[in-house]
Amino acid sequence: MSTLDERIRAIASLAGMDRLVRETPIGSNRWRTVLYNKDVRISTQELEELARLFPAYRWWLISGEIAPEIGQTSPE
Repeated sequence: MSTLDERIRAIASLAGMDRLVRETPIGSNRWRTVLYNKDVRISTQELEELARLFPAYRWWLISGEIAPEIGQTSPE
């Protein structure tokens, strides 16, 4: 199973920098740091914004599990 950090980076990559900057209050420098610096500590703010942008991935994002019976999937 992937780690929470890996799942956050996967979803952020899926969204793309333009969407992340346009649709969240987090700036491009911070998103760039989250995406490309594996040593950076990811905050709850990034997690909350990704969960808001991708509601169908919330459970997977937090737990690494899917629950299709309640509409919770993964990007795979």
